[in-house]
Amino acid sequence: MNTLFAFIIIVVVALLILTRRQRNGRSLGIRPLSACNSLSNQVGEAIESGRQLQVSLGQGSLVGAANPASVAAIHILDHLAKDGCASSTPPLTTVGDGTLLPIAQDSLRQAHEAAGRLNEYKPSMTQFLAANSDPYAYAGGIATILQQGKTSSNLLVGRFGPELAIPAEIAARKNMEQVIGTDDPSALAVATAVTDNVLVGEELFAASAYLENKPGQIASLKVQDIMRWLVIITILLLALSQVLAG
Repeated sequence: MNTLFAFIIIVVVALLILTRRQRNGRSLGIRPLSACNSLSNQVGEAIESGRQLQVSLGQGSLVGAANPASVAAIHILDHLAKDGCASSTPPLTTVGDGTLLPIAQDSLRQAHEAAGRLNEYKPSMTQFLAANSDPYAYAGGIATILQQGKTSSNLLVGRFGPELAIPAEIAARKNMEQVIGTDDPSALAVATAVTDNVLVGEELFAASAYLENKPGQIASLKVQDIMRWLVIITILLLALSQVLAG
């Protein structure tokens, strides 16, 4: 119990110190993620091309095991919608689960309101394509939208399976910029074959922190990286000590 308490104190103190350093303009040197850099450029590319960014939030319910991936996807949408609506280029959003539809619509509505463009908001900016019981119908719906040529790039974040190959391949054939982030290994295997901009595992959950660039969030990422390295070093030292003892 004392060890756990000491660990928590160390983490909290480190978080406070790093947050203050970030607020004072001192870079914490978090590891770069090419996919997050690409995400930051998506809205600008949509504005230049005069087309919309296509954002698919997957088929993960907010009340199931896929909740973390879906929540992370919504946070990414919040950022993209805020930047896009401020420039009259809101992202075209598609969902494959009923629980995602109202929260995605609310994200776009709030982004329009924050930009002073509430009169431009339409609920149809978010489309429910197919239920999660039919993933290939959902993937086909995304592919149809991409085929219409009204989108500048393809962003797939949230819970996907191997059906992700359908829209990803269509986007690749049209030479669209793609960013794919999911927590499903089979979908990640497909994603790495079509784009270098892949958010793997925990990178999906950290993406919103990279995009928002708030001191507390950046400090939290740095603390996680530090703790990760400490755990790795501890494991290696314990393994080495076992070998030497044997």
